[in-house]
Amino acid sequence: MAECYVVIVAAGKGSRFGSQMPKQFLNLEGRPVLAHTIDAFRRALPQSRIIVVLSAEMRSYWAEEAERYGVSQHETVIGGATRWESVKNALLCIHDADADALVLVHDGARPLVDRATILAAAEGARKADGAIPAIAVSDSLREISSATDSDRAFITSRSVDRARYRAMQTPQAFALARLLEAYRRPWSPTFTDDASVMEAAGFTNLALTPGSPENIKITNPQDLAVATAILRMRNTHTTENQKDKEG
Repeated sequence: MAECYVVIVAAGKGSRFGSQMPKQFLNLEGRPVLAHTIDAFRRALPQSRIIVVLSAEMRSYWAEEAERYGVSQHETVIGGATRWESVKNALLCIHDADADALVLVHDGARPLVDRATILAAAEGARKADGAIPAIAVSDSLREISSATDSDRAFITSRSVDRARYRAMQTPQAFALARLLEAYRRPWSPTFTDDASVMEAAGFTNLALTPGSPENIKITNPQDLAVATAILRMRNTHTTENQKDKEG
């Protein structure tokens, strides 16, 4: 595999979660959420260079936590005011890379990403302008025709075919040269992820690769409870499989 870089964005304050400690540093089954995230990539891509983007005020805290919990090898860089600026700061740390180097950008608050999702995105990016893990939408969808600040207000809407839509996940994978070119463009409020940055730069051949329903993003306390349940289920299956092999 060509040279590979992983950018894990973990500079957010997690204000929607409602805790004083940003969600990526909270405890998930005995380890910080971010530790699970980093370790997942080290297992899937053992030779990759992992760059974790942190806020300035949390950098020293995380250094102590990473040592305390024996987190896989990685380096850190200070993020910016937006996700776009944080990713750009990480990309500026990559020097003298191979011409065919690959970059995977992932949310630090997605600790349950599995090896199959990571490798599928990496492989997909080699055949297109980029690759994005995606899953089918299970809820019914409606398109609104008028905006409102209140979720309780009645607004005009119409039903849409959910089979035509997919929910996007991370890691999103791209060739380093193309991603750097895209991030040289000015910031826009339409940038919701790295794929939207790439599209604005004219890189529209973006492949959708298989994501996973377990690859959830921890946004609120309920998500942390779901992540705990998923990890416990995985650990149970691992234990059972080991017993089967031994027996």
